[in-house]
Amino acid sequence: MPTSPATQILPLQSDLADIIRSTHEELSASLSDNDEIHGCGQAALSILPARPDACIRLAHEKLHAYPYKDVPTCWRRLYTEGSLWKILQILKKQQGDWVTEVIRILDMALILTGGFGRKELIEKIFNTLSKIISASQTKELSNRPSKRQKLENNCLEHNLTPSPLGIPSSFPNSTIPPPTLRFSILRVHNLSLEAFQTHLSSGASPTPLIITDALTHWPALSSRKWTYPSYLLSLTLDGRRLVPVEIGRSYTDTGWGQRIITFREFMTTYMFPPPPSPSIKTPPSPAEPPQTGYLAQHDLLTQIPSFRADICIPDYCYTDPPPPSPSYPIPGPPVPQLDEPLLNAWFGPAGTISPLHTDPYHNILTQVVGTKYIRLYAPSQTRKLYPRGTDENGVDMGNTSFVDVGQAMSLFPAEADAESGSSEDAEILERRREFEARFPLFKDAEYVEGVLGPGECLYIPVGWWHYVKSLGPSFSVSFWWN
Repeated sequence: MPTSPATQILPLQSDLADIIRSTHEELSASLSDNDEIHGCGQAALSILPARPDACIRLAHEKLHAYPYKDVPTCWRRLYTEGSLWKILQILKKQQGDWVTEVIRILDMALILTGGFGRKELIEKIFNTLSKIISASQTKELSNRPSKRQKLENNCLEHNLTPSPLGIPSSFPNSTIPPPTLRFSILRVHNLSLEAFQTHLSSGASPTPLIITDALTHWPALSSRKWTYPSYLLSLTLDGRRLVPVEIGRSYTDTGWGQRIITFREFMTTYMFPPPPSPSIKTPPSPAEPPQTGYLAQHDLLTQIPSFRADICIPDYCYTDPPPPSPSYPIPGPPVPQLDEPLLNAWFGPAGTISPLHTDPYHNILTQVVGTKYIRLYAPSQTRKLYPRGTDENGVDMGNTSFVDVGQAMSLFPAEADAESGSSEDAEILERRREFEARFPLFKDAEYVEGVLGPGECLYIPVGWWHYVKSLGPSFSVSFWWN
């Protein structure tokens, strides 16, 4: 006999009571003598249970008073601890849209501090909230007309979540045509681990490689496809989870910034932007192009483990890559040896770019949704790529090029007839002259290029410069290892 929605809610009250009790017990337990939170001082610790908001504000000030890597651990701990005491108050009262507020506070703690010292407890709370939201949606579904309910049940049978109000069932199919490929990256089919290790070990320095059909076992590409927006929303508690989003064309551009917004807002604003609505009251005028939003280089899979469950670390990340060539040192300080690969998510609409830069680790870039154009330059070409060096704020930008590859490609299209310059627009010719005057060596820089599609992965050797552009709505995961 099927369980009614009303009966399903009853165990949730018990789950909620359990999480309130366990949260209170963990927070009330005596702090160990070596807990770094003691560095915040007894005054702050004494008011934690009664005035968590004050502790959160103090910790927030301290988090932003230092460069991120230099923030004393005690302030990360205080921010996390204050957030959990605040959540405990909300869980006990359960007033208004308390579920969304708890999610907001938890995610801010994860994004700003990594949930330092309390990751397990935070994940327990998220699991309980997930059950509450799921039961609420089931109850809502049972109250809908039977025909609508049958259609949505069919979706659920096929591992799809019914498309929420205002979110289309698929991503826009508009794509940017890829450029003509002149110097293609070598492509190989489902390379074995041994063959990949041989590729790494052959020659003085390994070269980029696109590997096809190596990810077909991933649920994100098969049974739990990330191509369905509604499924992505279900992984983020109906889009309530917070994510850091880059706003602007590129982090090298003036006006670029970051915002922390809900996953649903990111989807509705940037993945499915509303069409411009013409007004009959005002004459049409040239509008500024909409800003691009990009969920870029974020450890989404640690913040939201349900994403992590849909992918696997490629075996290629457990090979033994060669160190960087001493002839071409990697910009920045030496990086530590990694026990496990570093994972980052890259999710955004067509046209998002990563400017020409290098990474401090070997990289396997995997493509889950959509396609990307990638151009790569060997470390030997560095002099022709004009690295930035240290900026006016003292930030080392030596791993990023001054050259805007997108601009270069538009000014000097590969298929252009070298003899046709005289008939071209004078403004274009002037812009070309300015570009060549600023970057005279760039035209001689040798590169390889390719288009990465769903289920494919690209090996980027450490120190190789790469420019990346999404040709449509795109979701990628990068795996850094050394």
